[in-house]
Amino acid sequence: MSKLRNNSQTLFPTLDEKSLRENYIRLEERFKLASSVNDLSQLLNEIDVATQDIDLGLNQYSAIQLKKHQQEITNIELNRAKLSSAITNSNELNNIFSSANNLGHSLTYKIKSLDLEIGNVNKTLNFVTDIQTLKNNINQANYAIEHKNWILASQCINTVNNKLDNKLVNGEFASVVIPSTDIPELPNVTVKKWTEQLTEVFQNNFNESATKRDIPELTKYFQLFPLIGQEEIGLNCYSKFIRSIISDTSRALVNSASSTGDGPKSGLFATISMQLFENVSVMISQHAPLINRYYGSTYPNAIQFVISKIQQEIDSQIGLITDSFYDLKRVEKILQDTKLHKFLTLKKRAGVHFDQNNNSNQQGQEDEAEFVSIVEVGDLINEFASIFHHWALYCKFITINYFSDSKSESDKQQEDLKLPDLLLNSSYTKKIHKKYITAFESLYKFYFRRSLEKAITIEELPPLDSCLIISNDPKSPDQVPVSSVIEDFALVLHSVLRNIVDCGQSTSVKNFINDCLPVMKNDLINGFLIKSINDNPPRYNATLSLVASSTSQNGPLSNNTSPGISRSNTPALESNVAGTGMGFFKGASSALGNVVGGASGAAAGLATTTSNNTKLTNFVIYLNTIAMGQEYMTKIFQNITKGNLNSLKSIYPFGKNNEQVFNILKNELVEPFNTILGKIILDSLINFYNQSLKNKIIGFINEMFPDTTDSAYIIYSSNSLNDTSSILKFTNSWQSLIRPYKQSFHKSLIYDKLCRLLVVNVANLIEKKLTMVLNKFRINELGALKLEKDLSFIINEVCEDNYELREKFLRLTQLVLLIGMDEDEYELSIQNKPPKDDNNEDEDDIELLGINWVLTPQERNQFRKYRI
Repeated sequence: MSKLRNNSQTLFPTLDEKSLRENYIRLEERFKLASSVNDLSQLLNEIDVATQDIDLGLNQYSAIQLKKHQQEITNIELNRAKLSSAITNSNELNNIFSSANNLGHSLTYKIKSLDLEIGNVNKTLNFVTDIQTLKNNINQANYAIEHKNWILASQCINTVNNKLDNKLVNGEFASVVIPSTDIPELPNVTVKKWTEQLTEVFQNNFNESATKRDIPELTKYFQLFPLIGQEEIGLNCYSKFIRSIISDTSRALVNSASSTGDGPKSGLFATISMQLFENVSVMISQHAPLINRYYGSTYPNAIQFVISKIQQEIDSQIGLITDSFYDLKRVEKILQDTKLHKFLTLKKRAGVHFDQNNNSNQQGQEDEAEFVSIVEVGDLINEFASIFHHWALYCKFITINYFSDSKSESDKQQEDLKLPDLLLNSSYTKKIHKKYITAFESLYKFYFRRSLEKAITIEELPPLDSCLIISNDPKSPDQVPVSSVIEDFALVLHSVLRNIVDCGQSTSVKNFINDCLPVMKNDLINGFLIKSINDNPPRYNATLSLVASSTSQNGPLSNNTSPGISRSNTPALESNVAGTGMGFFKGASSALGNVVGGASGAAAGLATTTSNNTKLTNFVIYLNTIAMGQEYMTKIFQNITKGNLNSLKSIYPFGKNNEQVFNILKNELVEPFNTILGKIILDSLINFYNQSLKNKIIGFINEMFPDTTDSAYIIYSSNSLNDTSSILKFTNSWQSLIRPYKQSFHKSLIYDKLCRLLVVNVANLIEKKLTMVLNKFRINELGALKLEKDLSFIINEVCEDNYELREKFLRLTQLVLLIGMDEDEYELSIQNKPPKDDNNEDEDDIELLGINWVLTPQERNQFRKYRI
């Protein structure tokens, strides 16, 4: 249309819409402006001319368009003629498709009819086949039952119940076809009757085989119960068989223990309980594959069902074993007897008016009134702990293998297990918490405190002189001399704590610490250790001296051993649980204390003596005893926990119990105990320093830095500069003072702390002395050099190989350094030193810029004035 419009505008400009509108507007404007008839007449003439032009153009346009329309009509008629043949062909195809569609519908209907007929035939065939199968299985089952072929009968019943449709078995056709003169009942009635009959037969035969312990026959009937749909009855029969084995075995063991003339020996019931749980675990492990094989597909929780049934018998038998142990060992009477013991020795030692001279007579009277043997109580604790330990291992075995959701072994180990309700609510678990654990805790509380009391009663102190023999290679002793009390205490604590941890009852660990930590604080620490330290205070200015090898004592022990009291009755503190070892206690012994021997040697110039003050030697021994208490406690904790949480996971596998036990032992026992002992050591060392060492050290310093003459500070000759007499004298005095303690004190816990205390005080004393002396005399260049040499030697002598202690002399070394500097060196040293950068490799250049002074500018100015 747009093309046609463009052509008309080109050929007929008078008919252009825009031109027509412009002419119309122009004529309208003229009409409006006409003011006379003449103007209107001219306007009419122009309108007529324009109208004629438009009519002429329209006529020409119509003529042209008419020719075009006629030509297009001719072309359309020609195309119509051409399409008539296509229309004819299309009609023919439509007729063909219509015929094919009708034929397809007919074929589809016939095919569906055939499929339906085939389906009906197959359904009928399957029905007839199933009926035939039903009839054959019923006949075979009847024949098998008559001839006691129980396997065939069970298989036939299994086929009827599980492989044939219930509607078919209970249908009208089967009820008409199947019954016969031999089997007149309906199929479902017949199968139900045979199932009941076979169930009774299998039960009787299973029980008979179980009585005869005929395992092949027993297994044969056990696998037939699932075939007749009686899984629970079969599992009940098997559970009853296992219960009978458990019952017979445990009763025989208990009866043998009860029939012993002299009473059951120690550890017998722990062994019986271990055998019981081992037998049960082995039986379950061996029969679990068989149970899963025949019952797994039809009864998925078969093994859990069996365990739940035999658990009642296990609870009964382990309860019988524990009750027999409880009764035959007269635990109730022993508990009553333990309440009669008043711990008079411990109470009197903790009292204000304790008289050590009358202690032995009072202890002897109390020993005569001893109602219960501590060895017997220790055996009861071990046996109780063993029984609880075996129960804990059994619970872990059952939970991990049969009540855990994880499939792989690694997942089972990492999973936070939860104790199943079967074990959590078992009768034996309830009996443990209501009866046994209370008795167990009462026994170990008495055993722990009574063992501590006995250890104090039969205390022995080793001679200290064997550690004080002069040697060319002085070193701290590998086995420090300590009181026998701490050795026996460590053995008792390790034994009791190991038993309590291994019993698998986390509440018992908490209760032990709540009950026994106060005993450690009151009876061991306050009543014995602190009192022993206070009863043996070092005299004023009294120090140890080395002993010549010819006068060393190798005979009897110290006179501090309680007279008339033997250590032969010390209980054998051994744990029967989990094979614990005590190899880390080098100094511990449960009988007689060992006398520490030493090699003889000679060191010229050191002061010696034939004997040392008794109170001072006892003070050293008891201070070592406190230090070894710390060491033993730490080693006991490491031995039991192996230093990590996972070591307790085997004993406490459920939930977060292992973390709880680990934290309880660490935070509520080890750390509080070691903290208290560490404070006692520090306080004792401070008192010891002030009482015995301080005045002697002040004397050494006064001799080294005299304040009566300036000859040691104003030096003009090299002879005076190289004079070593004062150094040698200080060396002999210092070694005579410190070496006895180095050879007798515990190195890390006492001697190192003593050295640190001495170094701090020596540095302060020398600084004060030098400040006073130099302020009085001043010092020249050679005097400063000699002072620097002497001070360097003192630092080496006092600090030995401990370079950390040398930092304590930093102020003193800077003081001497200041005195020895000339003005240029001092000006360079006080330049501002930039902060140290770890990434700056040119450290030598930085060091040249200045010194990191710890002395204040006022102190530096004051010390510089001492130089002349």
